[in-house]
Amino acid sequence: MTEKETSLFVMVGDPSADKHASKLLAKLKEVRPDIKVWGIGGSLMAKEGAELMYNCQDFSALGLEQIIGKLSFFKRMGKETLEAIKRRAPSMVLLIDFGGYNLRLAEALRKQEPDLPIYYFISPQVWASRPWRKKTIAKNITKMLCIFPFEEGVYKEANVPVSFVGHPVTRNIPPMDQLESRTELCKRYGMDETRPVIGIFPGSRNQEMNDMLPPALEAVKWLLKDRPELQFIIALASDRISTRANQLIEKHQVKSLLGKSLFISNPGINYPVMKACDLIWAKAGTTTLEVTIFAKPMVAFYRAGWLSYLIFCVFKQLKRVAWPNLLSDSDLVPELMQLDCRADQLVRYTSDLLDCPALRQEVTETLLTLRQQLGERDYAENCVYEIVKAISENKEPKLTQVT
Repeated sequence: MTEKETSLFVMVGDPSADKHASKLLAKLKEVRPDIKVWGIGGSLMAKEGAELMYNCQDFSALGLEQIIGKLSFFKRMGKETLEAIKRRAPSMVLLIDFGGYNLRLAEALRKQEPDLPIYYFISPQVWASRPWRKKTIAKNITKMLCIFPFEEGVYKEANVPVSFVGHPVTRNIPPMDQLESRTELCKRYGMDETRPVIGIFPGSRNQEMNDMLPPALEAVKWLLKDRPELQFIIALASDRISTRANQLIEKHQVKSLLGKSLFISNPGINYPVMKACDLIWAKAGTTTLEVTIFAKPMVAFYRAGWLSYLIFCVFKQLKRVAWPNLLSDSDLVPELMQLDCRADQLVRYTSDLLDCPALRQEVTETLLTLRQQLGERDYAENCVYEIVKAISENKEPKLTQVT
């Protein structure tokens, strides 16, 4: 790389952020194809021309227990990152999500490169837990690019430069009329579209499958005894977890239900499945936000390693974790966390929703209002605006900011 080459270092730590980053980089290529993008990310970033030092799919970890086992790797990766940034002198750094690692990287970078613009897209949830991280952000981050409107106020109060750029979920989900219809999806998988369909979204990693799918499968067996008309479809986020899903289906003795009352979607078609479902069991996290966009009644459930969960309990600032409940500041949807993440609890709350159409309708109407709160801003356009502006030394780029 020549000294004159303008470059952007991007740090991404998981497949979800890789997806968001790739759309951002595609837009950046349209505006400034001369900017060399390199750093740490995934295959989608690489497809958009990013030069990868490490592929995040090789180290993406879930829970504190798994991260502890990889501490030496993360230490080595951090050292190599600092050395590469010192040597290659990028015009700016963009950190995306991955708060536990990225905040430490930002702190080390600020000591090494006092004047380097360090931008952060997808904020650590300082309003939910570990609020002291706002001080770390204020010292080390040049500007926060947040994805929820309320986060602007949080950072302005902490004297952190901030801009609400929009939430990726509002742009990553195609228009409803472009998604496969319920009739088409049911026909493809051999389901009866006149019978209720419950979607099971246990997560995108094998560890999440291990934790969340077993209670869901037990609940399926339980519910079908009293409600044989129900149909369940397990949504696979990727090919990587399909083998584990089938192993768990066999272990929990529900293989005989496949093709009759239990179905498995092809990997990567979560959104058509969400559109087709009457009710959804959603892993707490971004999945519940996606289900909110579809305004589907849901039960949020989650299990984590006990060490991760205990630390979360110590530091959390909010009593709710599912996005519909956070955005509405109410107990809109049931949350089955840790010890409550059991088959009998899934059965209980699912039965309540199935037996009360008025309740389902009320939840749907509230979810529609929450969807409007997220707005229509294009995060990729707005992030690129901020990047080009920073690289151009705060001169207005030839790009109109989307509002």
